[in-house]
Amino acid sequence: MAQVGNSITFSVAFTNASGSATDPTVVTFSLREHLDGTERQWTYNAVPVEGTHYPTGANPIVRDSAGAFHVVYVTRKPERHVGFWLGTGTVNQSSQTTEFVRHSDLTSNDGV
Repeated sequence: MAQVGNSITFSVAFTNASGSATDPTVVTFSLREHLDGTERQWTYNAVPVEGTHYPTGANPIVRDSAGAFHVVYVTRKPERHVGFWLGTGTVNQSSQTTEFVRHSDLTSNDGV
């Protein structure tokens, strides 16, 4: 379980009908911070533009190899973060991952 301010990584591996790693024509990633309903969306582009292909202040989608992509997100709130991948075109596939984020650990500074 991550803490507020930690980076969490959402990854996906897309495959075609025969099981071979394949890039979709379009790759999108949506993130929902569940309690307050904040939703953000990324679209893969080999030369991404902040605010166009990914939210301002966030990291872009990275292509690791054929069919393999990831996003690193720095958590802002203690709540459930649901990441949803969607590949369309040459591959039509989706994947969902949930990450739980909590407040950072507190320590006593009063010598007790």
